[in-house]
Amino acid sequence: MRLTRFLRFAVAAAATTAATLAVAASPAHADLWQHTDGFEGSPASVWEFHRSGAGSGTFELSAGTARTGLNNAHLTTSAGGWSGVGKLLTVRPRTVGHATTCGGGFHIRALNGPAVLNVEVIDPASWTYLALRTVRVTDTVWRLHNVATYQNGPAEVFFRVSLLGGSGPVRVDDMIFQCTFFR
Repeated sequence: MRLTRFLRFAVAAAATTAATLAVAASPAHADLWQHTDGFEGSPASVWEFHRSGAGSGTFELSAGTARTGLNNAHLTTSAGGWSGVGKLLTVRPRTVGHATTCGGGFHIRALNGPAVLNVEVIDPASWTYLALRTVRVTDTVWRLHNVATYQNGPAEVFFRVSLLGGSGPVRVDDMIFQCTFFR
């Protein structure tokens, strides 16, 4: 009889401990926000070209030059200048206590010879880099080139790819940007 009471007590204690641990050790949650843009629709309404010196940029609309879809961007530059195409993104609203990691990339194709590009995430409030990666494209195949990830940035960012002086020209298409939120 005494052994039976002890077993019942031990089973009850074990069940209570397990329930307490299950509540106290709830799993972490993660969420993913993603934005893609292939220059479709009316790209001039959301994309901006920036340049310095002899750089230029245009949209190629229904020209048969896009990686996917109908449209892409085309960047050129000469020595001493640069040109870029980018857009302002509002990162999905987050709440206090969420850690975020963000990054993304552009599909780029050099047209004739090597090209040197920056893939940039910029804080539009201060116009400073949150993330920057310089890439050298040596072939004429569409390839995804990503920026380094950054953590806990602002809710708005400017995401851009820039062709650097004297290289290129290049075509740009199919941008992807994403953030992972942990709590």
